Amino acid sequence: MVDLENNSQETIREDEKRSLCCKIKCATPFCRMDMFSIIKQSIYAEDNNPITRYFQIGRQVGSCGPEMIWKIYEAIRISDQREASVFLFEKKIADKLHKPRRKETVSEILRKEVQHLERIKHPRILNIIHPLEECGNSLAFASEPIFASLANCLGTHDRLPVPVIQELKDYKFIFYEIQCGILQITEALSYLHSTEQLVHRNVCPQSIVITTRGTWKLTGLGFSEKIREGKESTACHPWSTKFPKMAQPDLNYIAPEIQTCKTCSYFSDMFSLGILICTIYTDGNAVIDAGYNGQQYLKQLDQLTQRFGDIAHQMPLLLVEPVEKMINKDIRYRPTAQLFSLIKFFNEPVVSTLQLLDTLEQKDPFLRAEVHCQLAQVLPDIPKKILYRNVFPILCLECSMADSVTSALIPFIAMIDHASKEEYCGHILTVFRDVINMPKPVQATVNILNRLDIILNKSPIEEVRSEIIPLVFNCLESTSIQAQEAALNAIGMVKEYLDDSFMKMLVLPRAKALFHKATNVRVKINALSCIDHVLDSLDKMTILDEVLPLLTESQCQDASIVITIVGIYKHLLSDRKFGLTHNLIATKVMPPLIPQTVNPGLTMEQFGALMEVLREMLEQIDRERRNKMKQESASPPLTQRGSLNMQNGKSKDDKSASLGKSFLSVDGAIPSGIQKSRTGSSQLPLPPTINIQVPSVPSSPNLSGKLLDEKQMSVSDTSDQQRKFSLIPPVGATPGISLIADESPCSDRPRRPSTQSLGQYSFPVSWFYDARRGSYESSRHSSDKSRRPSTHSVGILPISMFGEGGQKERKPSTHSLGIMPIGGIDDDQFFIDCRHRRPSAGPFITPEFDRRGSKNSLFGMGDAMKGGQRRASFQALGESVMQFFSSK
Repeated sequence: MVDLENNSQETIREDEKRSLCCKIKCATPFCRMDMFSIIKQSIYAEDNNPITRYFQIGRQVGSCGPEMIWKIYEAIRISDQREASVFLFEKKIADKLHKPRRKETVSEILRKEVQHLERIKHPRILNIIHPLEECGNSLAFASEPIFASLANCLGTHDRLPVPVIQELKDYKFIFYEIQCGILQITEALSYLHSTEQLVHRNVCPQSIVITTRGTWKLTGLGFSEKIREGKESTACHPWSTKFPKMAQPDLNYIAPEIQTCKTCSYFSDMFSLGILICTIYTDGNAVIDAGYNGQQYLKQLDQLTQRFGDIAHQMPLLLVEPVEKMINKDIRYRPTAQLFSLIKFFNEPVVSTLQLLDTLEQKDPFLRAEVHCQLAQVLPDIPKKILYRNVFPILCLECSMADSVTSALIPFIAMIDHASKEEYCGHILTVFRDVINMPKPVQATVNILNRLDIILNKSPIEEVRSEIIPLVFNCLESTSIQAQEAALNAIGMVKEYLDDSFMKMLVLPRAKALFHKATNVRVKINALSCIDHVLDSLDKMTILDEVLPLLTESQCQDASIVITIVGIYKHLLSDRKFGLTHNLIATKVMPPLIPQTVNPGLTMEQFGALMEVLREMLEQIDRERRNKMKQESASPPLTQRGSLNMQNGKSKDDKSASLGKSFLSVDGAIPSGIQKSRTGSSQLPLPPTINIQVPSVPSSPNLSGKLLDEKQMSVSDTSDQQRKFSLIPPVGATPGISLIADESPCSDRPRRPSTQSLGQYSFPVSWFYDARRGSYESSRHSSDKSRRPSTHSVGILPISMFGEGGQKERKPSTHSLGIMPIGGIDDDQFFIDCRHRRPSAGPFITPEFDRRGSKNSLFGMGDAMKGGQRRASFQALGESVMQFFSSK
């Protein structure tokens, strides 16, 4: 409370004090207390300022005015609890003037000041919210909340309580504060000069107050002079020692023409403003310090140019030249207030935006929205001090009004984005909680949800669960499409704060319902995106029962919806836990997706995304099917081309009987070389079985074991199976060479004139054995079997007959023309030995007795068989064999 009680007690007359003291001495202690309360009430009733009826007065925060005679107190208006400041002038301050007329002069000047302030309404001039109240010992009025005067901030603490408030004591200006403050005072002078035709005459730190929002306001209009219309100046009184200092302007800021010519003009205020700027940049040290002496003022005025040169380096470069012109003695060099406000020093986005914020209450909603958008852009460049002191209170006020909250939330959320968690929780959270819970337009809610990621990064978990999540689900139930769309987008952001059961029971049904009933494409897309976000929180059965039918049964042809569905499928393909098997892909997923490949609405990028997912699905089907077939299949692997399956003469089962088999037995035993067989050989159609009987021959050192007395070959005829991997022609084609016992060398059947085969010419087996030399010559065994129509083989003759001796171990040859391993033929004996030979990998085996033959020679017989030169042509095969047999 103000010291009004003490002030009133000091004015009590001495005689009243004596009488009261006597009564108090005679009274009892209890009566004495009642007496003091009665005295106190009577003092307040007579001498207490009436402004205390309207405001609750708090601590003193500053002082201003001539000689700092105005005391500034914190206050709250009782009617609406609005913050305010009370300016109080105690008349006892003027008691030292001794002359009653001088005391009254001071009061007159202060009354004039308040009258001007009540009449003039401008955002750069102090706003009065309660008129002047006067009592016997004080003058008081109320204004908007004030932090302190500029003089207090620059270090002048006159008439302030001791100790000085620490916040005021340590106060330091930053660049933007000074920049904006100077511009605000310039705008105030511009308004006084151009609209009110007033000369302030006392522009100094004591006449400028700073609001709690950081705005500089011009006051101290008690010395102002009006210039008549058509005039450029007016007469005024210079500073004089004949008048009290508190009844005159500050001598250090008076323009030279006032002191020397007793006239003032608008340019006089510009001189005072120039001196004020110099004082600000020298931390409160005035460039002119006259010490309330007119003669000293004139002397320092002559040194002003030199003094300014000493402090110019402390000022911004863009401000030096204009200020130098402003403090020139010649008024013709001084700029006007309007011209000064246009210099480059003030041409910055932050400054212009802050200026617009101070006048925001006077603008219509459309202009307010423009200012809010501009503020959101420059917000990162605004210092924290100005942001929380100047900007934040204005944004809080804008967000509390329904007609401006929608646009005000844009810079408000941008401010949250640039705030630390401590700043958010300490300054912004309380206001933002009120904004969330207050009734507001749908678009305001949409603005919050669209920037929800910023809010979630700064908000505590309990705040998210108590305020943010209910807001999201309320919007899901809204009838506004915009609110639903924003809420669906927000689900992906708040899902980490929700349990899986919550996502399954509440989020998924709402998203599906919105997708089905929405007619707007954007809402459908956002519903699908919401489903995509909740997939990780769903179990396999929920996805297969709830999500997959929604995707497969969707009939939407819009390209954006199709691509959103494709994105969900890609998410499902990324992990097996979602249960999207290859069976579901082939039967449910791909059928509705494939027609979308010809959707004319797809762009190149969208088509590429669709095809990529389809290829991934096909690859998964291919991979899964192959793995499954490998596990379930019991059949042997496919046989290599040209392989033979040599087994025993008797089939083990029906399946093996269908395969082509050839074997050669000696005395009923199967040679070890023939027992080896390749599994998985292809089923080959073979010619009928041909039996070759060979008489016994004398033992030979070249044979290890019994001589071959009977040669039997069985070939199964499987004409119903397709021939693969063999050079043997199918049954029914042109017959080839066959060996028939007891058959005439000259057959009655005509011989085919082809050089690619031996034609129909048949050889009896008896030709090949001579009894005198132990070789085959006369054995005849007829056979009615038709010859095989192969053009690439000699028949079923053992090709080893064409070699030398046949005991040499031969390598498998891909040039073998027969289907039986054949030993060799020489002049002394004919024998077949299959024990030392490896099964041929091809249908024919080439003997190794001569490897120097031409690569075009199929048998490689050459000089080993005949002294003459072989014909290097595969087409002459038949003729070569005929010549060989004829020579025998």
